[in-house]
Amino acid sequence: MRLLSLLLFALVGMSPAFAATEAYERLYRLYDIPRELTRNQVPVCYHHGCESVARIELDDTLWQRVIRHFAPPAADAAAEREQIRRAIAEMEHITGELVGTANDRAGDMQGIGTLDPQLDCIDESTNTTVYLTLFEQADLLRWHRVEPTAHRGYLFFGGWPHYTAVVSETANGERWVIDSWFRDNGELPDVLDLKTWKDGWKPEGFFF
Repeated sequence: MRLLSLLLFALVGMSPAFAATEAYERLYRLYDIPRELTRNQVPVCYHHGCESVARIELDDTLWQRVIRHFAPPAADAAAEREQIRRAIAEMEHITGELVGTANDRAGDMQGIGTLDPQLDCIDESTNTTVYLTLFEQADLLRWHRVEPTAHRGYLFFGGWPHYTAVVSETANGERWVIDSWFRDNGELPDVLDLKTWKDGWKPEGFFF
């Protein structure tokens, strides 16, 4: 029944009624994004700190590219996190084509002075949370719910500040980060438990 509903949404362009979650509501209060999220008006942040926001339309063809990563439905939470990784990467490919962010490089430093637009971690975490909210409202997430973005570090104390998108397992509340900042546009984001991430995790050899 659930799979049939997803097919109907994709084929006739319908979207489930939107009820703002805490995660999306916080972003709406901070940035220039629409109060109601629909596939007709998906906000995409860029230019660092969500300074610029494009709005794209995910037509049925583009949406099919995304939802195919959730078929068949995941058998457990770990499998769903892998589906989420692939769907987020697909969304980055799509937004890269439509917004012009396809050349965004991992971190911040690689693109400074050479790439425009380059995304920072606020852009990345906001965009990922928006995409996750789209998945959640379309009933694509069976094992997780979308949480507000997480933060670690401070500018002068405790390491360089960094933000990430977060989901929690519905069964036990365990929180997982979905962090796309460490990777080039369209690559699979890193997924790990929030505590490890809070302790300063970063990919081996990564430098800003």
